[in-house]
Amino acid sequence: MEITYNSIKMLNRILNLHLGQFLGRGWYVVITLLLIPFALPLSYAEFSENSLTIVLSSTGMAKVIEKINPRATVSSINVPVISNKISNVLATDEKNTVLSTVQNGNTIRVDSLGASHVTLSYSAKILEKTSGIWNLAYNGNIVSTIILPHISDIISVNNIPLDIKDDTVMMPAGEISLSYTVRTVSTNDFVASWNNSNYPVKIITASKVDNFGFVQNSKTISLTVDNNAPILVIISKSLLGGPYGVQLNDHPIEFKEYYENSTHSWLKIDPTSSGSIKIIGTSVIPEFPVTYLVLIISIASLIVFFKIPSALKF
Repeated sequence: MEITYNSIKMLNRILNLHLGQFLGRGWYVVITLLLIPFALPLSYAEFSENSLTIVLSSTGMAKVIEKINPRATVSSINVPVISNKISNVLATDEKNTVLSTVQNGNTIRVDSLGASHVTLSYSAKILEKTSGIWNLAYNGNIVSTIILPHISDIISVNNIPLDIKDDTVMMPAGEISLSYTVRTVSTNDFVASWNNSNYPVKIITASKVDNFGFVQNSKTISLTVDNNAPILVIISKSLLGGPYGVQLNDHPIEFKEYYENSTHSWLKIDPTSSGSIKIIGTSVIPEFPVTYLVLIISIASLIVFFKIPSALKF
């Protein structure tokens, strides 16, 4: 049962009617005063926080998204923010109606106007970069979810995370400090060799690429990656021609033939995890070079040419 000033008022009347005649008027006044401290915190609980999400960008920006349930009886709420250096403040209700907001230091007043759900978002300056390492620091009143930039490596954290999945880290309430790095996209130049000829294969990704290989008889280029960063592969059509198929850990995955010209194909691959990737073509460089084939055909023609006259002699 929620204790409010209305319930205190009702109790006051009951005490006045029933206990006053036995205990005297002073007693129920004392009891009423003793109950007021319990009513104050509940009465002034303007809202409850449902969730706190912090989305980090690779450029050092942090977008904060809070889900809030205001009390239906209040017209405005004062929400603590995780930094006083904020911008791009936006508050909407359950009908996506924009609500008026005013920042006052470390709080934002939102004119909720009887809304049952409020989404508050803002950009916060809570990141600093030192020697290539991003340092995140804030204080969360509730459990918070941090979404790191794609292809990030956590260096340190001041508390044990409640959960980690891909680029998402769930942290307990309280002071949070987390350090991480963001990988940069790099170009990897590999060479597929066949019959004393070299065919460059270019792979552009933020993943670490290893175990590159080319197998002529299976029409396959293979490699391994250490995470699920997007991959762009540029292949010479004379080495391996399409249409292509792509497998991740021996299971087909979706990809896109991003671009092609008369000599090369650009394949964009979005792996769902780390592992082994195979690119399978439908045409492949022949087992023998064309010059070898022309030479073999020429020699065979000469043999036939010289054998036919001999066969015609009696």
